[in-house]
Amino acid sequence: MKKTLIIISYFLIIVVVSATAYINLSSQFGTNPSNSQKKKYENFDNYNNGEFKNLDKFKMMTGEMSMVKFFKSDSMRRPKFDLIHDEIDLKTFLSSENSKIKISWLGHSAFILNIDGMIVMLDPMLGDYASPLPLPSLKRYSSNIAFPIENIDTIDVVVFSHDHYDHLNYSSIQKIKNKVRVFYVPYGMGNHLKGWGVKSESIIELNWENSKINNGVKFVCLPALHFSGRGILNRNSTLWCSWAIICNNGTIYFSGDSGYGSHFKKIGEQYGPFDISLIDCGQYNSAWKYSHMTPEQAVQAAQELTSTYFMPIHWGGFTLSTHSWTEPVRRALEYAEKSNQKIITPRLGQIVYLDNNNDHLQTNYWWNKYY
Repeated sequence: MKKTLIIISYFLIIVVVSATAYINLSSQFGTNPSNSQKKKYENFDNYNNGEFKNLDKFKMMTGEMSMVKFFKSDSMRRPKFDLIHDEIDLKTFLSSENSKIKISWLGHSAFILNIDGMIVMLDPMLGDYASPLPLPSLKRYSSNIAFPIENIDTIDVVVFSHDHYDHLNYSSIQKIKNKVRVFYVPYGMGNHLKGWGVKSESIIELNWENSKINNGVKFVCLPALHFSGRGILNRNSTLWCSWAIICNNGTIYFSGDSGYGSHFKKIGEQYGPFDISLIDCGQYNSAWKYSHMTPEQAVQAAQELTSTYFMPIHWGGFTLSTHSWTEPVRRALEYAEKSNQKIITPRLGQIVYLDNNNDHLQTNYWWNKYY
């Protein structure tokens, strides 16, 4: 018995040492803020005791759902077939011939936009797995996105909301880093990018309520109710946020990941109304109710933001929670209709023109063919 315990102890030590070495040596985990950066953060209202903080009440886990339910096998949690994106004609999409704002959803929370000829990407997670390891359960629903990223020469702006693996992806940064003119990120995230080879002069870090104007387009970093961290020991070492994108031809709100909170009404009053709000509407459960919204809460947030159109996001890419993969959009459609909130559900890759009447995009039910 004693010999068995010794063997088990050695095994556990080897596992712990190996895991620690992998975390410290693997590029995928990113780089933590330096001591000098942390000292700077201490002057921020949303930073305390070495961590960034939320404005509203927040618990990362409520304990309201058992781990047994989380890991229970359920064939409805993933589509039965590979999701196919509409192919984007890049020559047309990248053109600056007209002043229409063009938006294309690449699944989950990733977007490419053309704003007055400026090419913008939001949370461009283009990788195959929403994790540092290739876990089959976290594999992307689509083998290919709507266009080959190598066919784009220049990306004017990349915006990130936070550093979780389903939003910030090492392999994606390697593909785009030399194409991007500027990255707008919340404080602390620049360390990851610099560690992955992005030039420091291309990175601008912002706190909530900070903004930058780029060729007449205003990018405003705003609060969200969430958390951050890519490793075991760096929880909340970097900031999380949502974004308002404002220009003469339209206004866009991008929630990143967020639980429902008082910030939506305040943002709507200060920066709205929004022509379209792209709002976190998937990967929720009762244990995560402070960090992700239910579809009904997302509709309510869209209304408080004074949104002409609401688009449910954070689904259609990965399975990260316990609901069926189409539950977010189905519930959002139902509640939006009851609440008289206009909603759009475009196909993956489909181009949405912001100044058009887009009412037709709420009833195509494209996901039904993947059952």
